[in-house]
Amino acid sequence: MSDSITANTGKAERHGILAGFDGSDVARDAAFWAAAEADTLGCPLVLARSYERPIKVGELTFTPVGLPPDDARAWWCRHSLQLLAERCRLDHPGLEVRTAIRAGHPGQVLNTLATELRADSVVLGTRGHGPIARLVLGSTAADLVHLLDRPVVVVRGTTSPGPVVLGLAGTETDGQAIDFAFDFAARHRSPLLAVHGHHHARGQDALDRVLSSWRVRYPAVEVRTELVGGRPADALVERSVGARLVVVGSHHHNAARRALRGSISHSMLYHACCPVAVVPAGQHRASRRAVHAVATGSPAGAGSAPRP
Repeated sequence: MSDSITANTGKAERHGILAGFDGSDVARDAAFWAAAEADTLGCPLVLARSYERPIKVGELTFTPVGLPPDDARAWWCRHSLQLLAERCRLDHPGLEVRTAIRAGHPGQVLNTLATELRADSVVLGTRGHGPIARLVLGSTAADLVHLLDRPVVVVRGTTSPGPVVLGLAGTETDGQAIDFAFDFAARHRSPLLAVHGHHHARGQDALDRVLSSWRVRYPAVEVRTELVGGRPADALVERSVGARLVVVGSHHHNAARRALRGSISHSMLYHACCPVAVVPAGQHRASRRAVHAVATGSPAGAGSAPRP
């Protein structure tokens, strides 16, 4: 068995980027980030906004204080999305921009739309207001990125022309995250810094083996690797200063396990100084031993058949 994970050599079909919007400035900045990314990918951009309907109890309807009537909220959501879409088209001539408005909880709306549209990724902003912002800033933020079966990009901090920082966990989740990071770095002509928390002496060799096929596939991407001690999340936060993007994998742990063991992706969502991409695990089971070599410092199952 090869000592490296195999890069996906097929060109994936692009379906589009879904960006959540709540009317705030930071959500607008996230939409602009998504528009620029969709433009480089040559795929459509879908701007989505959710609103909450009045609460109905029997024959009575209760509208929360400060909310306009249901039809007025829908009109305002549609109007604000149209203005944002026009700005995105102006900034990126030729970009296909669509809008979607749904009533309901923002998490459910985004999840449903992502599935219906087969979105390649979902983009959100931070420190906004309204239901989308409560989702990102509240306790359900980590749940969303761990539940969605596609990358979620949270645009926070500042976007700098620095490196793409890739956090490697040394598990089967790394394959898709590596794909995402190399593809992004290549399109934006950015260097890539792969960071892994490791205490084994053979860690550097194992890390080089894991990245070898991506280096072959993306020869123009300048790659540096770094093994760090202490908490990997702290190291990634520190290296997010001046970075263009931080990319981490998602283990899909449940909430209890994340609370007990912590989550690197959760830490990045709330503490990184630049946009963060959380990429769910792909079907890299045949390469599990090779990825595990980074965590153990041992050969990646040389001479043995991959597990099904």
